[in-house]
Amino acid sequence: MEQSDKEKLEGALDKFERFLHLKDLRLTDARAAIVEAAMARKGHYPIDELIADLKARGIRGSKATVYRTLPLLAEAGILQPAIVVADSKSYETTFGRGHHDHLLCGRCGKVIEFEFEAFEILQREVASKHGYRLESHYHELVGTCPDCLAAEPHADQAPADGAPPAPPEPGPEPDGEG
Repeated sequence: MEQSDKEKLEGALDKFERFLHLKDLRLTDARAAIVEAAMARKGHYPIDELIADLKARGIRGSKATVYRTLPLLAEAGILQPAIVVADSKSYETTFGRGHHDHLLCGRCGKVIEFEFEAFEILQREVASKHGYRLESHYHELVGTCPDCLAAEPHADQAPADGAPPAPPEPGPEPDGEG
């Protein structure tokens, strides 16, 4: 039976409070509000959207508080850094969700979530081989999505009629000087 959103939120708050206690920190109202906003989010989101969610809920808090809280939430296993495109980093809430990895288009930013058991087996074997106890991970495979590939001009492809591609245009003749 799947947990309700309220039960997931309560579980996340409890887990975060226990985590903070181990670090001699406390669960402030601002931190609890950030957990609540993160748990309400679906998919991948930039920090600015999380801050906008807090403001929309009438919760006043500084950007600095959000930026300081996110690494704590990641360390506690509530969320994780997800997608990095250029200088932009986004997050996703992982508490109460099944594990998955990401396929990311480096051009348009499209994200596909996937599960692939062979990756899971291989990473456990690699960790074990080197004496590690694997505690967490995330994979981001970066490439070009089919839509972006379709939009590329393909000078090296044969025309649709099956004829071979035309030879390249000759360039200027070398003038012999060098």
